[in-house]
Amino acid sequence: MRYELRDRSSSLSRLAAIALAIAGLAVAACGSATTVEQTWTSPTARGQPPLQRVVTVFFSDNETIRRAAEDHLARELYSKGVEATPSYAILRQDEMANREAMKTKLLGMGYDGIVTMRVVDRYQELEYMPSTFDGYWGYAYPYFYSPGYYSPGYAYTETVVRVETSAYSLRTNQLVWSALTKTRSDEADELIDDTTEVVASQLTKRGLAG
Repeated sequence: MRYELRDRSSSLSRLAAIALAIAGLAVAACGSATTVEQTWTSPTARGQPPLQRVVTVFFSDNETIRRAAEDHLARELYSKGVEATPSYAILRQDEMANREAMKTKLLGMGYDGIVTMRVVDRYQELEYMPSTFDGYWGYAYPYFYSPGYYSPGYAYTETVVRVETSAYSLRTNQLVWSALTKTRSDEADELIDDTTEVVASQLTKRGLAG
């Protein structure tokens, strides 16, 4: 009888370990799909006041994606204390083509910076999912093990998109900060959501905006 109790305890411990492992995988799956690969900060940026009123710009031939990205970036910056406005709301296309005219207009409107985003690379990366076996310990004497499910490993491709984000100061007419991010997603919405959240956090955490 004591032998049976020991096996039941071992079974429960194994089930608990499996549950914890599954929970860990679920938490990891909820993380951001975007990571920061490289960043650069101007040596003189620390001595300058942070950007407080900026215009967000996303370079794209697709007007729908452009506006969505500018909106998302403006929203993320605003949530972190930066007054941000999407460029499409205040600038015409011909004004954006003339850098000096754009700078003069924005300074006159009280803006002190511009944050731009553009896709610089998009490619497919081969990944491999290893085989798994989902089994659990039971109480069926004398085996103490119930059958599980075997899933063979397989290879798959994943879309990787690199985005370059740059922050410019209109006061000094200089590049303040730039970053290269990598997002593993082929969904435009997820790419925009994750990237804008990451770069907005980077800018404010480094004291360059806000």
